[in-house]
Amino acid sequence: MLFDSFEKLLKDIKYVSQYKKIYIWGAGVYGDLLGKVLNDNGILWYGYFDNFTSDTVEYVNDKKVLSGGEVGANSENIYVLSMRNYQPVKKQLENVGIKDSSIFAISKINVFNEIEDHAIGKKNIVEEMKKFHNINEGENCFVIGNGPSLKGEDLDLLNKYHIKSFGCNSIYKAYDKIQWRPDYYVVVDINGIEMVKDDLQYISDNCKYLFSRSNGRLRYCADKYKNIRLFKSIFSESEEQFSFSEDCAEQLYIGHTVTYAMLQLAVYMGFKKIYLLGIDHQYATQVANGVEEHNQVHNYSSLLERNNEGVFYLIDKTTLAYQAARKYADEHGIKIYNATRGGKLEVFERVDFDSLFGDRYQLEG
Repeated sequence: MLFDSFEKLLKDIKYVSQYKKIYIWGAGVYGDLLGKVLNDNGILWYGYFDNFTSDTVEYVNDKKVLSGGEVGANSENIYVLSMRNYQPVKKQLENVGIKDSSIFAISKINVFNEIEDHAIGKKNIVEEMKKFHNINEGENCFVIGNGPSLKGEDLDLLNKYHIKSFGCNSIYKAYDKIQWRPDYYVVVDINGIEMVKDDLQYISDNCKYLFSRSNGRLRYCADKYKNIRLFKSIFSESEEQFSFSEDCAEQLYIGHTVTYAMLQLAVYMGFKKIYLLGIDHQYATQVANGVEEHNQVHNYSSLLERNNEGVFYLIDKTTLAYQAARKYADEHGIKIYNATRGGKLEVFERVDFDSLFGDRYQLEG
């Protein structure tokens, strides 16, 4: 069953919960929020199924997260799919004998937005994010990825010249080897948040501001760490043509990479020249147009001492997101350069990182 209305979805879940066991499929962002909505409305439900996070996340909303591989043809269960691209999971359920009437899927983007609006207040988020509009107007910055090309000496050069920068995810694992620290640290996806949750104090102490999505689990820490700022993160209407935020106080758009969030924030803050570094845009295992690809590369810089965990990189979708960022920048007098040493990202004009520091005017003008 497909739902294009939040009210209808909630009404039907409430009705069938009287005689069926409700499970949410997907323990990520919208599964978390939907679980909160069900709790707030006094609806009885039994837990989660998830194909990817059941081995790293045991409970969400005090409900057990079960492996998707454990699902069977149980006629007593209703499965509410909490992801935009629901078709693979729907097919997975149908393959084990689950009837269509027992599968609730969401067909419209606005339903996800309404789930978030019912689960989280927005007013304080908007007011806090407004304070960052054009605070770095006309300046230049670096957006740092964690790819294998990233070098500690390059980061320390940014530190030497006091160049503002964005860092993300596991970059903090390099801090014991370098002097550089990001001005702005960003983490958005569920796996990234789970990875850093035990080190939040250290991360918070080593940046000016820490940004994350208001519908992620760092919202529970916003009062404890005073430099955490939350933004509303939403889907674009189409994943063939991603939207780029005109106003980050209202929303940022998901682009299947934390880099897309960093680019939107950098533009909102007023930076006019944005340099990418360590964004290799290639992974040991990645998915392009539904086909799994394998490459003889590492996923992360040796600074981070991480292996090649993670196999669900939608490289074609991130390429489209980068193209949307390039289009927006070109139309608004903003330059985004790729200063990464090598890699496969060719959407943006390339510049040689070393040459930027041979003539300081290039970074100051």
